[in-house]
Amino acid sequence: MGDRGPHAKTNIRVLAPVKKRRPNPKPGMSSKARTIWLKIVRAYPPDHFKPQHTGMLRSYCEAEALHDRAVAAIIKSGDIIKQPNGVVKENPYINIEIKATNVMSQLGTKLGITVNATTVARGDGGANTKPKSKREGLLFKG
Repeated sequence: MGDRGPHAKTNIRVLAPVKKRRPNPKPGMSSKARTIWLKIVRAYPPDHFKPQHTGMLRSYCEAEALHDRAVAAIIKSGDIIKQPNGVVKENPYINIEIKATNVMSQLGTKLGITVNATTVARGDGGANTKPKSKREGLLFKG
């Protein structure tokens, strides 16, 4: 018996799947920021961070590194410092620490790496965030 039915005019090939890769740290980052980058990127699936997120991720990592340096300086010199002329004032590193914290908070939310974002992502996808109505099931009990 011969071949039956129409034959495909094109030759179909199976392509090898593309291996998903995590983004590498950007050139010019401080060593502490590079360490933070690798820690964050390894904690998420390879396709979590898209190419358009790498700039924000770099800013987040540099802000966290700056935050760590500011906290170390505050621990070393204290919250209140005395200047050489005898004036007592708040340590200027406190403002740097606060600004870095704000940047980390904003960028962390946008990148989806905050506690709230990861809780929803790993849980039920936020499906049960709406409270149950007290009137549910009163009219129709199906």
